Amino acid sequence: MEPAIEANAAAANLLRLIKQLLLEKAYDGVRMLFQSPNEASRNIQHMPLIAMDIYNDICVVNLVDEVNSREPELFDCANELLKLLAEHAPVQEMMMELMEKIEESRSHAVFAAYLRALQVILVRQGQDKPQAVMWCLQSVFTRLKDLPLPEYLSEGYDEAAGRLVEQDKQVEDLLAHYITVGLFEAPLLVDILQRDPRPDPHIFRHSTMSRRNALTCFLVQLLGKPLALLEMSYVKDDLTHTYVHQVVKNLTQEVTKSMGGDPFYLLALVEKRARWERKLNAAKGVYEMTGQNVFLIEDMMPLHALAMYYHALFVRDLLPPTTPKIYSPLFLFESSLYLVVELLRQPEPPLQHCGLRLLEHVLINRGGASVPHFSLQLDVHKRFCDELCKIVGYSPQVGLRQLGLHVLRHYILAFDDQGKCLILKNLLETLQHDGLMGYLSAMFKDLVDKALMAHIRSGVAMPSEFRGKHFREMLMLCVCVLPNDVKSDLLLHSDRICNAINILRYFALSDRRNVTGFWDILPEIEKRLLVPLGTALDFSMAHYKAYKERVENGQSASDDALMKKQLQMLAVNITNSGIAGEGDSSLPDIGRQEKLDVLTSSITSLEWLLSIYVRANEVIEQTARQRKLLQDAGPVPTPAPATEPV
Repeated sequence: MEPAIEANAAAANLLRLIKQLLLEKAYDGVRMLFQSPNEASRNIQHMPLIAMDIYNDICVVNLVDEVNSREPELFDCANELLKLLAEHAPVQEMMMELMEKIEESRSHAVFAAYLRALQVILVRQGQDKPQAVMWCLQSVFTRLKDLPLPEYLSEGYDEAAGRLVEQDKQVEDLLAHYITVGLFEAPLLVDILQRDPRPDPHIFRHSTMSRRNALTCFLVQLLGKPLALLEMSYVKDDLTHTYVHQVVKNLTQEVTKSMGGDPFYLLALVEKRARWERKLNAAKGVYEMTGQNVFLIEDMMPLHALAMYYHALFVRDLLPPTTPKIYSPLFLFESSLYLVVELLRQPEPPLQHCGLRLLEHVLINRGGASVPHFSLQLDVHKRFCDELCKIVGYSPQVGLRQLGLHVLRHYILAFDDQGKCLILKNLLETLQHDGLMGYLSAMFKDLVDKALMAHIRSGVAMPSEFRGKHFREMLMLCVCVLPNDVKSDLLLHSDRICNAINILRYFALSDRRNVTGFWDILPEIEKRLLVPLGTALDFSMAHYKAYKERVENGQSASDDALMKKQLQMLAVNITNSGIAGEGDSSLPDIGRQEKLDVLTSSITSLEWLLSIYVRANEVIEQTARQRKLLQDAGPVPTPAPATEPV
């Protein structure tokens, strides 16, 4: 008999023997065929001939959830056979089969079985056909993306809920899949680092398609959604290490290893990705002009996932000790800001939360130097302010709004004086949210106060941004808050009006020497704010009192439109505070008593606003008289010499 025919016959006999042992449930006998030294030496040589037959006739049939629940020993035996035949089956054919099964798997046990076999295939693949390696890794990630998750993860949750998030069965299943993927990729990375070392003379890394780059992109992808939705469960300085933390830590360290120990390497590509956005070539599925750089392709390395990698490095304190120290704080700040904007653009509150924490960490640890104002020439600052102000003003998540306001303050204070004023000026000119505009006006007042106190106490020169024409521009933005003059809705703008009055009262008391030029601007302020505001207060008070009287007499039908507007304002405030649920956008008709309650509240608010207005006017008039007496008595001390014309 010819050797080939004899080998085929022996292989067929081995296949029949395996099937017979499985029918007899002699699973240990099947294992002995390949684990016993004597049997293994004789049987392993036949595996290449029958590997695909074993796969189709035994593994595919038995590696299913029904068999796993009914006969777990049979499932385990088929699992071991799958791993064994992966070492001998045709690589390309087996790879295609495993990719399909991984995407179709509906349980962790089946997923893990096929993933272990894929690991063997990819190691056998070696450096050849890196595109095929990328396809296999994408199949794994596709399965992870399709796993079901609780809806509240995408809607947002607080810190208390975050501590319990791992108790959810769907989250537990997701983490089990991620842990299994970690066991799958670790030996593959070791093999890649051993076989694909970067030659020492090569300074620049290859960015074309390779096994190493494909695995790097895959590991970064894993840090994005859906894992990123669990990041709100992280509490800094917590004594317990959650499964989420362990998974993120492991993946982050693996990414850093795959890049050769420099975690900031990919930051240099962020600006190319975010600042100069390329048009998508639908035919090729890649961005144009990528220069065959796989790190510039969104499908391979999503920008939000890359942002989560740097979130893990900075916020979770996972920077390796080998991190180069040559990168400047300004480079890290500007590059990170692109990633922060990408996270803030995501619809899920957990990712927005991560973006804010990332920027907070970068700002706190940037060093003592201020960010120069010329950095604001980058368009990313405008994008960031737009996205952040949307969150601060309108997010239904209270904690997210509070953190956003905290980060906005740190962001503004990180710049030099000119940069601070540029940001405040542009925000005050473009925002429509009264509460946020009032907060920014108060920030400007605090900045001027700090400079003014330093000037008065220590003789420090007053910065040009806080005096003269620059001060006038900013102050008019802060206090000219009546959009329709005397016809303005005072209740709608009450927060900002109150803030503007307090700012005027403050400068009248603290800048008696006119260092800022406040008293030179006061006549214009009186014309544009104080006089029309007094008239508007009188009109509004009279109107609401008359309306209340008509309601009491049952004659208020003509004024119901105004009441509806007031209630709509109340509904918006409730929604922004996170109290309202779904379906609360419309309000039912209210009765007489409810109308009276709303009107009483409105009149009380106007009386409170009037008292602040009257008190501020008294302070301004009193201080003006004192200044006049001092001027009559002698020259007022002049401010320190200016470095440029005021």
